[in-house]
Amino acid sequence: MKESTNSIVLPTTDDLLKVGAQFGHSVQRWHPSFAQYIYKTSKGIHIIDVRKTVPALEKAVEFLASQLKSESARIIIVGTKKQAAPIVSEVGEKYGIFYVSDKWPSGLLTNFKVVSQSISKLVKLKEAHIKKRHILTKKELLSMSREIESLEKRFKGVMFMDKVPTAMIVVDTKFERIAVKEARALKIPIIGIVDSNSDPRLIDYSIPANDDAIKSIRLFFEVFSELFAAHGSKRILTMREQFVKRIAGLEAEIEEEYRIKQAAQLGSMAAQKQRAVIQEAPTSTADGTRVVRVSSYRPISDLKLAKTVEEKLVAAGITSVELLEQKSLEELKVIKGIGEKTAKRIISLVKKND
Repeated sequence: MKESTNSIVLPTTDDLLKVGAQFGHSVQRWHPSFAQYIYKTSKGIHIIDVRKTVPALEKAVEFLASQLKSESARIIIVGTKKQAAPIVSEVGEKYGIFYVSDKWPSGLLTNFKVVSQSISKLVKLKEAHIKKRHILTKKELLSMSREIESLEKRFKGVMFMDKVPTAMIVVDTKFERIAVKEARALKIPIIGIVDSNSDPRLIDYSIPANDDAIKSIRLFFEVFSELFAAHGSKRILTMREQFVKRIAGLEAEIEEEYRIKQAAQLGSMAAQKQRAVIQEAPTSTADGTRVVRVSSYRPISDLKLAKTVEEKLVAAGITSVELLEQKSLEELKVIKGIGEKTAKRIISLVKKND
């Protein structure tokens, strides 16, 4: 290892050889513009000249360091193939860097205003899912969960990105050609690990090396990680932490509200049950025998109503079938959330349960 001008430890040619950074693609798959970085051909495979990789990496490190020192810097890492995705997401999460480790969301850069609406939707849906967990049906909650999962898979790494990035780091510039194309369209500088099957002319800071070997990819990201640790902003990390805390706090708040509401409902039902046991004072028959008229208590849950309808009736103070029997169609319709169709169904169910 050797130290760069930014006090970052860079790998030597021996380090690169140990991780297999010198192995390119087969000669049939090469890109002619990559010829300047080819050392030789061995058994039908192009061998990359890693002596040129070290200065190319140093140049990329100097550029990235200058970017990170700027307060307006927004770096995005792109690596969606299976060898790169875990490393990209790990570094992005650890250092608060924007990243894409699943399929590239088309238009993320060139149509950012529209795509950012989907990113905002993810945040709102996660909050709504918690707020409505005791209101919506299981089917509705499942549908919302699936939508959150789909959006999170695509946008988790860019969830708080409010502007397009100022620089991009790409693993396998050919595989991520759409991301590269969008960055070039907006003149966003690109640092790329470029293999022998790629065109280095499309990349501002090409690092010629094997972009398939996990050890090779990790070696370069160890260098980038040093830069992120030394010069990176904590802004995104803080935003992510605050969001997690907000979600946890909201969840605790909703659960507490639900617990209190349930306790109040149970108390109300118990009191109603107690009042309903004896509805009339004791009377006497002609022979002097004392008679007590007893009325049974049936909770509205016996009617098997929809959970949301049951909650609206309880909120209106109707907790038993006996109380529902006393209500007319018009009286039920004025309850918030109970329409004419629902009111008629309730009356029909009450009659069936008589």
